[in-house]
Amino acid sequence: MAMSDVPAYQRFLAELKRREVFRVAAVYGAVGFVVLQVADLLAEGLALPDVVLRTATFLVLIGFPIALVLAWAYERTAEGVKRTDPAATAELDAIAAQPASKRWLAGLLALAGVLALVAGAWWVGRSSAAGDGASAPDAAIVADAPARMAVAVLPFSDLAGTEDSKAFALGLHDDLMTQLTRVPDLKVTSRTSVMAYQDQSRPVQEIADELGVGSIVEGGVRTSGGRVRLNVQLIDPATDEHLWAETYDRELTAENVFEIQGEIARAVATALEAELSEETGAALGAVLTDNIEAWNAYHQGKLIEELSNDADAEYQTVAEFERAVELDPEFTAAWARLVRAQSWLLRRGLETDTLPPRRSVDRLRELDPGGADALFAEGVYQYYAQGDFEAALVPLQRARSLRPSDPEILQHEGWVLRRLGRWDEAIELLDRAIQLDPRNATLMWNQGLNNYQLRRFGAGRSQFEIGISLDPNSVMSGSFLTELQLFTEGDSAAARGTFDAKLGMNGLGVQDGLAYWLAYMSRDHAAAIEAARQMSGEESGVSTSSTTRRYHSRPMRLALAYRLSGDTNAARDWADSSVALATRTLELRPDPIPRDKFGVTAVAHADLGLSLALRGGPGDAEEAIRHAEEADRLFNYGVDATDSNLIAWFLLRTYVLTGRSDAAIAQLEEMLSRPSFVGLGDLKFDPLYDGLRDDPRFQALIPRLESQIEW
Repeated sequence: MAMSDVPAYQRFLAELKRREVFRVAAVYGAVGFVVLQVADLLAEGLALPDVVLRTATFLVLIGFPIALVLAWAYERTAEGVKRTDPAATAELDAIAAQPASKRWLAGLLALAGVLALVAGAWWVGRSSAAGDGASAPDAAIVADAPARMAVAVLPFSDLAGTEDSKAFALGLHDDLMTQLTRVPDLKVTSRTSVMAYQDQSRPVQEIADELGVGSIVEGGVRTSGGRVRLNVQLIDPATDEHLWAETYDRELTAENVFEIQGEIARAVATALEAELSEETGAALGAVLTDNIEAWNAYHQGKLIEELSNDADAEYQTVAEFERAVELDPEFTAAWARLVRAQSWLLRRGLETDTLPPRRSVDRLRELDPGGADALFAEGVYQYYAQGDFEAALVPLQRARSLRPSDPEILQHEGWVLRRLGRWDEAIELLDRAIQLDPRNATLMWNQGLNNYQLRRFGAGRSQFEIGISLDPNSVMSGSFLTELQLFTEGDSAAARGTFDAKLGMNGLGVQDGLAYWLAYMSRDHAAAIEAARQMSGEESGVSTSSTTRRYHSRPMRLALAYRLSGDTNAARDWADSSVALATRTLELRPDPIPRDKFGVTAVAHADLGLSLALRGGPGDAEEAIRHAEEADRLFNYGVDATDSNLIAWFLLRTYVLTGRSDAAIAQLEEMLSRPSFVGLGDLKFDPLYDGLRDDPRFQALIPRLESQIEW
């Protein structure tokens, strides 16, 4: 090509290529992009002020044209860097004459570098703007409205690394979640579920998928020299974009802690476009206590309550809450937790005096009449301490109206409703609680029990399996599932598989107790006898309270197994022991007037009735029926639609053992007419009912039951 035929712009581009301006642009753009990303991560992790990130971005951008000018003016040679000499015309023509693909490659690489640099600067600018515009983010970058209202607040990182700072970070995190539950539009995942991610570093999208949320709040806390520094971000997990971010640096006082929580809660609600009434907005950040030591004791009590359930831990929990209210007698939240802890001691049978929680409830009424804490405490007191479900329901419903996204309030109201036989309402509330607290194994197995009682076996089994996966050490999940598969589903192979896995059945004596029932239902009487002889712990004595499980004491199991094996002498000896144990237990039971709290007296009557029926001596049958029917009078389905199943089952077996076939079939028909745990295993395989199986009335019960089951 003649020189006169080469356009001027091509010669200019050729000169740029010769002087390596394109290469410098490409390399600078790529390196600049990486530098900006690293700066963004460091600024977030170290909670650096936004001005640091902006300065870094400015320096990277201003350096780009300087680099291009230097590339044009200077070149590297064997003698070092020197000014670039003008090219000969022939050299430029040769470069311009190269194939188009080769001629434009350098230019395209340079363009890519420029775009990378611009993208890096845009990203950093957007991240910084999110922090500046905390209370008013651009609606275009907010997640889909229905999904974004489901929020998970991940445990805050403890940046100081001391035991005190760790406890402080946990307390700050817990209180913030409580604040957010006050916003009606938000669905805040419970602390129980989010704590599973405390020591994990996983992509927010993965965590959001597991928790079923559309927004994630995360942050880090550092306490040092009497100050607290908190950096917190609201993230859209679908895009990993910061919807809002802020850093707080304040003097460490109780007032400042609550003020920070309120500011964060209001900012998150605004960022997610949640409706925030003036009253709710004002309540966010309200000072719960001005005593930082009381605040620390309160959260220490909650932490013990959350992590332990043995008797010593229960008393230690009460002690921490008592210390909190001693340090600040007007600390309403601490009073509410104290009521729950004191009432739970009564529910577990560790205490009998209802006066301590009653005094705490009365104090709360004085401090916070009509408040959510006082109402929740009143409901819990009536439920756990008094066993009065009707009295518990009203304050729990009112508490939920004030704090609609609090899973603890939802679950307690659901538990009360199921005891009242209002199953659909209970299931709905507990489903909502599970949505807010999806990694709570206790909620899962409780809902599994409900679905089994409603004969929704498929749903119930799935929930138990989830509960076991969430907590393989659960005392309840695996043992309940084994019994339900065996007796209710009538699937001995599935029950054996669950038992062999040994997951979710770590309670004292639980595995021996289950081994007995598996042998009993397979008619291996020798194995049943051996399993009963091995029993220890809670399963060996008389139950201290009513329960949904198919309970028998150790001597009762041995009496039954020996009777079925044909060894009448051994059966009678063990039945004598069972009668003696049940008699002593009944003598220790409280007077059931005006009602039998949680069926503790009814269980003792039922246990004695069945023991007498097993012994079968002169006059035993009449006495057995009297005690069993007295138990049913004290604690029937109308009194407690959940735990009365045990009493109904004892009455059924007492009728069978005393030869009352008509009464036994009538009892079975009654249990099949309502939610209960009587199932296919009972009707098809339990050897105790062999004498009834030829009765047409009994045979008609099986297809009737099968028609009710949802697999």
